[in-house]
Amino acid sequence: MLASKDSLVEALKLALNPENNPKRNFTQSVELIVTFKGIDMKKGELKLREIVPLPKEPSKPRKVLVIPAFQQIESAKKAEPNVLLTKEELQKLQGQKRTVKKLARQNDWFLVAQDSMALVGRILGPALGPRGKFPTPLPNAADITEYVLRFKRSTLVKTKDQPHVQVFIGTEDMKPEDLAENAFAVLNTIENKAKIEANLRAIYVKTTMGKIVKVELKK
Repeated sequence: MLASKDSLVEALKLALNPENNPKRNFTQSVELIVTFKGIDMKKGELKLREIVPLPKEPSKPRKVLVIPAFQQIESAKKAEPNVLLTKEELQKLQGQKRTVKKLARQNDWFLVAQDSMALVGRILGPALGPRGKFPTPLPNAADITEYVLRFKRSTLVKTKDQPHVQVFIGTEDMKPEDLAENAFAVLNTIENKAKIEANLRAIYVKTTMGKIVKVELKK
């Protein structure tokens, strides 16, 4: 593992300390930043786009928009997503650019029934693409409650054009130990998907508006 849980806990305690994290009038997110060296992103030497369910649920769940199949509507409601649209309601958004952009901005995950995927690509796609967001297909099962709930506590590990990832791991009102467990899950995914130990430059943690704190790496 790239860093121990103890070193993650210590770094998170520092990041949450009022000296590094002045109080704001909203609950800040906590982020894990992993930087790499010796990697040519233009050659595609590191490509990550992994969904990681966080073991410790954030107090501020991820915002999920769901477009279920007809038989999935009732089970989707039980999961209380941020937005639930029927296929018919989605069709009515055609041409409503302002509303579509707002939905793209305000939601983290877009879970879509297979038969609505093409429609989502046409209507929501132009707003999702520039934000690096994408629709995720729903399973065909009638009961999707647990599936939606899993995304409410999931984070995305994604590389762009720079050799680093910046990942949501929770909120500032969580215990450092719980945040460390979430960070550990993210690091474990990165390590499993890309053997990058030799290319690891540094690991940091920070709150939305707080100072960056470096995590001590394993020797």
